[in-house]
Amino acid sequence: MTVKPPHLHREANLIQMLDPMSTDWNQALPAPNTTVTSKLVAALDFSRLNSLFENFLQVMDVPIALIDLQGKVLASSRWQRACIQFHRQAETTLQRCLESDRDLALQLEQGKNYSIYRCRNGLTDCATPIVLDGEHIANLFIGQFLLHEPDQAYFTEQAKQAGFDKNDYLAALAEVPIVDESRLPAMLNMLASLALQITELSLANHRYQHSLQLTEKQVQQRTQELTLQNQILSQISEGAALKTVLHNLVTQVELLHPDMLCSILLLDENGKTLRHGAAPSLPDAYNQAIDGVVIGEGVGSCGSAAYSGETVIVTDINSHPYWKPYLALAELAAVKACWSQPVKNAQGKVLGTFAIYQRQPAEPSAELLEKIKTYSNLAELAISRSLSSSQIRRLAFYDSLTGLANRRLLEEHLLQAMAASKRSQKFCGLMFIDLDNFKPVNDLYGHKVGDALLEEVARRLQSAVRQADTVARFGGDEFIVLLRDIDADDRRSKQHMQVVATKIAQELSRPYPLNENSMHQCACSIGLVLFLGDADSDELLRQADMAMYQAKKLGQNRPCWYNKA
Repeated sequence: MTVKPPHLHREANLIQMLDPMSTDWNQALPAPNTTVTSKLVAALDFSRLNSLFENFLQVMDVPIALIDLQGKVLASSRWQRACIQFHRQAETTLQRCLESDRDLALQLEQGKNYSIYRCRNGLTDCATPIVLDGEHIANLFIGQFLLHEPDQAYFTEQAKQAGFDKNDYLAALAEVPIVDESRLPAMLNMLASLALQITELSLANHRYQHSLQLTEKQVQQRTQELTLQNQILSQISEGAALKTVLHNLVTQVELLHPDMLCSILLLDENGKTLRHGAAPSLPDAYNQAIDGVVIGEGVGSCGSAAYSGETVIVTDINSHPYWKPYLALAELAAVKACWSQPVKNAQGKVLGTFAIYQRQPAEPSAELLEKIKTYSNLAELAISRSLSSSQIRRLAFYDSLTGLANRRLLEEHLLQAMAASKRSQKFCGLMFIDLDNFKPVNDLYGHKVGDALLEEVARRLQSAVRQADTVARFGGDEFIVLLRDIDADDRRSKQHMQVVATKIAQELSRPYPLNENSMHQCACSIGLVLFLGDADSDELLRQADMAMYQAKKLGQNRPCWYNKA
């Protein structure tokens, strides 16, 4: 069963209201060529055409119709009663009508400007082609008239064969006009010209409306894209968390392009491993499997893009060599194509990848690739801002050589420890550590070797305390260790601090390799202070410093407690 498009249903209904026989006729014919018919129907102003055809009928008593290339009536005036009530009603005469219509259309397809044809039921028809943009799209039909006085004997016999009421049938024939054949070409040319002008104007309006709709759609999409950019830029400027910004970017891109699944991966500090950034529409198992993948040529789309710094377009995952090791993952995510754009900063350094997945094999258009680059640039702004913020915080709160907390961060942690101690009523401890034999390293081997030794000291200190504790570089070869929430009992708290301090002394006393042939050993002096609740941070540091100097006087690498006396 052939289903007509909605606009064809609408126009067919209009024709049926003017002439029910047209619809009956159409239903007896083959399905139209939808491409040509749709082009014609889209262009036509049926109201104007039907009005023109009806006026022509009233003036000339000659019916007129616009018929597509398969013989379907698209617009028409009322038809002659002889045809409506008789020829189109009996099976034998109806078949002759349809055969005549096709014969007439065939003559036009053979290139004739117009054709005059005596239909097989005895009336005369003529038609001329309608050509739009160089394409023959329909025929203009004038029919159901006579060129001479009707042959009464012929039509009487036809009435008998078809079972018509003879008198009524001959009366209907008497209503059929007799047209001078010499006037037919001028009539056809005039009508074809009017019909074509109406059609051309309608087509121009249709094209304008289509262009307007396309422009409106483009403006709407561009507005949505600008809204997305503004939202992301606003979040970046407000200092929103990177995870939040990337998730919002991916979600909004997927709303703009419902057929796409998006993913952002971040390249870690070593520049070798991709970490999960945002991919809310991909399965968790897929994201977990990709998280931590080492980049390289042929490592899927994203691993290859991050490694090469170039866009990688995989239109069919199942057949591409880059995806051969990951076909099971692709099947898990039900994806068939992946286009990956490297995310680069202004210096050209790769920060991650922005990837688009498709459910079916697909290749991006040049326009879509440009949009993906724009989305990638937004991701770069968010990532770079986050990295800059992290770098600024590191410079502000961490020692540039050892990576330990600096004095500023130590002060914050001390205040936090005091507040927590006040709430929990658990003691905290402060250690002031100074290396006893560090200066000769700088003097004999240079500051570069000395810096390397201090970095090793930092590593040993961090390994000797809990993750919740703080290790800070106070300056030069001086270090501070803050132990939080030790115990509510001061004796047990002192005992714990003593154990940790002894462990630190032992760790720092182990020899340090300076070069291939030289080792150096540093003892250390450690001053200890225990405190509970609110305290003066400067005073605590002063007390720990005094205890450290007391330990230095005593020697033998032994920690010393602050003593008020």
